[in-house]
Amino acid sequence: MRDTMPKQGSRMFVYNAEEKAFATASQTDCLVIAPEDMDCFNRMLEEAASLKQPAANYATLRAQTEDGGFANYYVGVICAAPGSDIIITLTEISGVCLNSQKIDSLTGLLNRNGLSAWVDEHEEIFTDIEDEKYMVVYFDVQRFKVVNEMYGLAEGDRLLKYIGEVVAEAAGEDGVGCHLDSDRFVIVVKRPPDKRDLFVETLLDEILDFDLPFEVSCNAGIYVTTKNFHSADTLVDRAIIAQSLVKGSYTKRFNYYTEELRKNLLTEQEIIGMMRAGLRDEQFAIYYQPQYDHATGMLVGAEALVRWQHPEKGLISPGLFIPVFEKNGFITQLDLYVFEKVCQFLRFCLDEGMVIVPISTNLTRHDFFYPNFIDTLEGIRKKYDIPPEFIRLEITESVALGNSQFINEAMERLHSYGYVVEMDDFGSGYSSLNILKDIDFDIIKLDMRFLENGQDETNRGGTILSSVVRMVNWLGVPVIAEGVETVSQANFLKSIGCNYIQGFLYSKPLPEDEYKQHISMTNVGVSIPQKKLLDTLDAGNFFANDSLEELIFNNFVGGAAIFDYRDGKLEIVRVNESYLAELGLELSEKDVMSQSLLDGFDDEGRESYLEMLERAIETGAEQECETWRTLTSADGREERLCVRSNVIMVGKSKDAYLFYARIRNITSEIDGIAVLPDLKM
Repeated sequence: MRDTMPKQGSRMFVYNAEEKAFATASQTDCLVIAPEDMDCFNRMLEEAASLKQPAANYATLRAQTEDGGFANYYVGVICAAPGSDIIITLTEISGVCLNSQKIDSLTGLLNRNGLSAWVDEHEEIFTDIEDEKYMVVYFDVQRFKVVNEMYGLAEGDRLLKYIGEVVAEAAGEDGVGCHLDSDRFVIVVKRPPDKRDLFVETLLDEILDFDLPFEVSCNAGIYVTTKNFHSADTLVDRAIIAQSLVKGSYTKRFNYYTEELRKNLLTEQEIIGMMRAGLRDEQFAIYYQPQYDHATGMLVGAEALVRWQHPEKGLISPGLFIPVFEKNGFITQLDLYVFEKVCQFLRFCLDEGMVIVPISTNLTRHDFFYPNFIDTLEGIRKKYDIPPEFIRLEITESVALGNSQFINEAMERLHSYGYVVEMDDFGSGYSSLNILKDIDFDIIKLDMRFLENGQDETNRGGTILSSVVRMVNWLGVPVIAEGVETVSQANFLKSIGCNYIQGFLYSKPLPEDEYKQHISMTNVGVSIPQKKLLDTLDAGNFFANDSLEELIFNNFVGGAAIFDYRDGKLEIVRVNESYLAELGLELSEKDVMSQSLLDGFDDEGRESYLEMLERAIETGAEQECETWRTLTSADGREERLCVRSNVIMVGKSKDAYLFYARIRNITSEIDGIAVLPDLKM
């Protein structure tokens, strides 16, 4: 039973779980859940959509009122029948904290109300300047939604319970742990200054140990209490502010709150309160970051980025307002605004007879579930009569998680209108390769975090990057690397087959007027052609599980390999089990692929093998040669083998060739021939 009576009047909304959209666009605008409660609300919707029998779930959440403020509502999510529309009811209620229950039922920790009560009851420990100060640690799980989508809600709950156990143990008897909602947790604990960093590191490391084929990483924000007493909400808010500067970082795991941070960072409530006026008054400015072909130095494209130029707050970083807009759904309105501004700019360039290059605009997960979103995009493009080849649509891989069929249908429609679609941040998630296989992207944008902290081609990040670029190239998909800041990074990317780059090395994001000048002073090149594959075999099919080439490759009775040939260097891409058996020495696939195919050749053998490859390139026909090579096993044993190789070129680009090779170990045959003259009949 609730502590207070509801106010008169309530609101009701209809939500279609299959289309993941409200009945009308106006309902989407009217229902705005507070950012801190958005994850909880989405979780209620997901649970209702997965129900096998009628059920209802209720929670006390904050939502926007008709006058633009926020108030407490008793929210019901009701599924009358599985597969039917979901009814959402909102009843406004008085009071700040209505749920008398103080324990979170899932984790056993305090809930938000319980934390507020605990802080109020222990006011003296926060104001005692003689005692050791308390630290308030806030953290959440990076990409927690991916866990639910890939492994199911039950696995997500298991993770939350595990984190609850870690938090409870870390809090001990003198501290307290809290599960705010969804994947957000708080610990209040007393630690001396020299022990605080170790405490947080240990906490985050223990969470990493969760047994799931998905790295459960977290970033934390820390607020150290002062002699001034603050409410639980204020303590947590300050820890969240500290975390906002490291959220999503792979290199910095936690951050401390300072007063300077509070002054510089806007709260989510401030952003929400200003967002509609900002869009109405066109406070959002479009910046363009050029993309270049590093091999030629020519401009080949640009990405449209948004900045918020507020008349009072000044320039607001997208790192602050984009996450808020994604939580409350306003991001779709902003994406449509940016798309229209890009169309306006392209129309100006066309009318002025300027030489232009394609411009990429960003779309989010929310956009694809917005009613008639693709039709709205197409309507804007037609309004300004922009040829579709001048516009690229950039989406992140998270858009496709768990919805590949739905996204494929959307991609087919976009392609039918002539749009080029890019996958952004490729490699930053955990299912990139599957998504690339399942969804027909036209261009891949590479996540340069592989080379953070000065890594180069000699590090693991460089090795992974090289393999990814080579594989994507042979699938016939161009690659753009973004975030390139140094000449060494650009040269390394060029050496592994990625010529197209975006980043501060060539240009920072430019305001529209500066970008116009930039175009007029820059050589414009041909825009990112597709790689050419030969008709002999479809090279891309060697990476597809259900293709004929893949079937032949894996079931061929002899040894077979796929390798890349560029600048006189050979690098193995794939081998089958028979290939390893032919070589012997109990070599593993890892052993073979960690070496160049030419390792172990003498000068004569190397020259003979390379001549064979050149003949194959020149003639397009299968070629053969026999070479001696020395192989070394993992335990250091060496063996000299004679190998007959048959190769055929299956793909080529302007600077590399892809070969399919069959091998047979003929050492015993050669040895037998060698001793024949000594035989006595």
